[in-house]
Amino acid sequence: MKRQRKRIFLCLACAAMVFSLCLSLTAFAGHEHNTFTYTQYASGGTPTELEAVILFENKNKTFTKYQVAYTSCTCRGPETNYSSVMYIELLNTKDTPEEASIRRISFGEVEGLTAGMWGDSNPIMGHPEYTKEYMDEHLVQPMVGATKAQFDSWEGYGDVIDAIDADAVSGATVSTSNVTSVIKELFQYHADKYYSK
Repeated sequence: MKRQRKRIFLCLACAAMVFSLCLSLTAFAGHEHNTFTYTQYASGGTPTELEAVILFENKNKTFTKYQVAYTSCTCRGPETNYSSVMYIELLNTKDTPEEASIRRISFGEVEGLTAGMWGDSNPIMGHPEYTKEYMDEHLVQPMVGATKAQFDSWEGYGDVIDAIDADAVSGATVSTSNVTSVIKELFQYHADKYYSK
């Protein structure tokens, strides 16, 4: 009798957990995320229009925090490459949208929390020195302070904005081009939303 009650209790507990999980998934599935289109470049510069997803957007008085998921390198299999998640803060208080700039950017930890993820190869194929740490130092962090105007003047695959030392990231054209493409389009989204009043 005691054993039977225990089984009934376990069955009811499992049913309640399954029901709760189904409700949670249904609620999440109905949640809308903002998206924007960016040009994704494959090896050799082949362009494809893809959607980046804004996972998190939080505006305060001076800047907006974003967490953006996107596909970068598609030239190798999923065992090597994943979706990238970029954490970025863009200023809201400049006189014009072209002056809006990057306050902070990360593909890793921010203040002890995992806010982003470098989804490209680590290291980049053919360049064992191009680890995610190297790319953070030579590509990502030099973008802090870069403006929308600098990204608007970017000419596409193979080009870098003037804040980046092109020699330091040569051979990482797919990664640099896709990061830049996503930020360029995020700046446009940001300008449309926070500067169009």
